[in-house]
Amino acid sequence: MHEAHEDQRKAWQLLESVAVTDYSDSWFQRAVGLAKGLENPDLLIALAARHKMTPALAQFYRSAALMSALPIGLRDLLANSLAWNQYKVARLRDESIDIASRFAERGIRVVFNKGIALQHSLYDSRGVRSFSDIDIMVHPDDVPAVREAMQSLGYAAEQQYDTDLGRLVPLPRQAVIIYRLSPDHLPHFHRIDPQSGIPVLAVDVALSLTWHGSAWQLPMDEVLASARETQVGPDARHLLPTLGNDYAFLFVVLHLFRECWFERTIVEGGLRITQFADVWRYWQRWGSEHADQVRTLVRNHGLEPAVAWVTHYVDALYGSTMTAELDLHAFCASDWLRSAGGTSGGYLAWDGDMRGRLFSMAPVALAPADEPPHGAQARGRVS
Repeated sequence: MHEAHEDQRKAWQLLESVAVTDYSDSWFQRAVGLAKGLENPDLLIALAARHKMTPALAQFYRSAALMSALPIGLRDLLANSLAWNQYKVARLRDESIDIASRFAERGIRVVFNKGIALQHSLYDSRGVRSFSDIDIMVHPDDVPAVREAMQSLGYAAEQQYDTDLGRLVPLPRQAVIIYRLSPDHLPHFHRIDPQSGIPVLAVDVALSLTWHGSAWQLPMDEVLASARETQVGPDARHLLPTLGNDYAFLFVVLHLFRECWFERTIVEGGLRITQFADVWRYWQRWGSEHADQVRTLVRNHGLEPAVAWVTHYVDALYGSTMTAELDLHAFCASDWLRSAGGTSGGYLAWDGDMRGRLFSMAPVALAPADEPPHGAQARGRVS
């Protein structure tokens, strides 16, 4: 029993290290040592799959020349996962360029974010970061033009992909109502494209850097004005408009807060170590050299509580000092860090640490709690 527990611990530590390594740094050396001491790699593969890290794990084993140490079945699974993800990245990149071109023709302001952008800015275009859809952000005033442009590209609105049927079906009425009550996103656009090798193409359209009802709002004119071009392929033909680094960093942080804090997204599951790794990587590659710039932007928009919630847990996982560098310790009260927003409009609390929450297959236990500091702001109840 002790040996099984020790192997579990090593597997998780290995996954944590692979999530942030560039395949040549101290995190890489740590991961190599853990991999060599791993008795049972089956748990590692299961953890990697749950956190959408099998392509990154494949790249690690290949870079460490350790593929031959794995059973042949796991070796093939990892190699195929990496090859498929690299193909999918290229396919979604090309689709993103087509979307950007169609939007430009219609004068629609757009930025591409999350997976398609981070794949290149944080993961060196290796094709190791998994993502399932194309994420874009537009101005709410452009929504009618966005719908028309997406439909002109063959995308269907208010549909979802049924994996059992292998086709699109109408989005459930309850989901449509949720989107209408919380208009910070449009329902995903979907297109079946049998020729692409990908069952369905999906586009997620965000209309805000935060979420509807939050007191933490940033003017979209200001956000979109930060747009810059990012090269997402091997040459200058592969350019996409993306958020400026300051807003892109904040979007990664605020999106993670939303995923961690609201009961609805907690119950849906899917929280991944790579989401925390994205924040860490962004800080190491850009944020730490621009801490004053980020600090000013956070203060100007009153975002300290949400940003502190995330930086606290990233610091705890990876030993970074973002919270201190951004002067956010005053927003790290325990009852805030342990809080969650209930679907009923009330508040909840959870116990333990983020590492345990990420590792466990069981959903985090939530208990009714009094209103925490900053809870009303998160829900937009402060004038």
